[in-house]
Amino acid sequence: MSSPARSYLIQNASGLRVRLSSLGAALVEVLVPDRRGELGDVLSHAAGQRYAGVTVGRVANRICDGRFELEGQAFQLTRNEGQHHLHGGGEVALDRLVWDVDASPAAVTFGTCSPDGADGYPGTLDVRVSYEVTDNDELIMRYRATTDRPTPVSLTNHAYWNLGGAVEDHDLALQAAQFAPTGEDLIPTGAIRSVQGTPLDFTSMRKLGTEPFDHTFVLGPGTPAATLRHGATGRWMEVSTTQPALQLFVTPQALCLETQGFPDAVNHPQFPSMILQPGAEYVQETTHRFGVS
Repeated sequence: MSSPARSYLIQNASGLRVRLSSLGAALVEVLVPDRRGELGDVLSHAAGQRYAGVTVGRVANRICDGRFELEGQAFQLTRNEGQHHLHGGGEVALDRLVWDVDASPAAVTFGTCSPDGADGYPGTLDVRVSYEVTDNDELIMRYRATTDRPTPVSLTNHAYWNLGGAVEDHDLALQAAQFAPTGEDLIPTGAIRSVQGTPLDFTSMRKLGTEPFDHTFVLGPGTPAATLRHGATGRWMEVSTTQPALQLFVTPQALCLETQGFPDAVNHPQFPSMILQPGAEYVQETTHRFGVS
């Protein structure tokens, strides 16, 4: 029987407060001040939001038919989105686990072990995710993983962000001149296309509007990877990452900026590999920096 989930708070002197849960190594609350100094939670908690705030994996996003081949062996993963595999699978995916915890006032590290065969994945995967709040109003997420057998790994946090008010009133810029087109089932075709002349061009800051998005952007050099602003409150958020891609998912209540590897990369050799080998370490770092203007 697993231990009950526990809640943890980390904060800095200027008002950034982050509440975490050991269930899914999750973000539960992120309180930041607006231009009047009033604290507000910039995470959305609207009903029906799947994966809200949790660490997802072993592989974030989609794997076509839940199938891939690795070193001459075929693997069948849990199909939890129609015929496809999404965000690590079913009841033993990372977001469903109660993680071990090492906590301090400014940082919390969660750890867990995904056993060989969990949701069909090969190898035992040891995972650590740390959250740290800095005096520069940064929330730093650091991911580490090791394995005893080659296995795909691509971890991310699935926070739904809303800096205040309506989503369509947010302005967004992405350091991404290209995107990965998908079919109707949101599985990548394997191509890479320019955003120029498309509704996906966020290379300059522009308003989100009411159009839904669920697209993979190819991140270019330079930081931040994403900048989100909300004029009425003055809040802004910059996202920097070591990852090659970002999934923009926009709902009527909030949006996700998921830093990750390319979806379905296990079935597209032209995409950056997400295969973790024994003796190597998976390392991912994503920073959210908050401010007001």
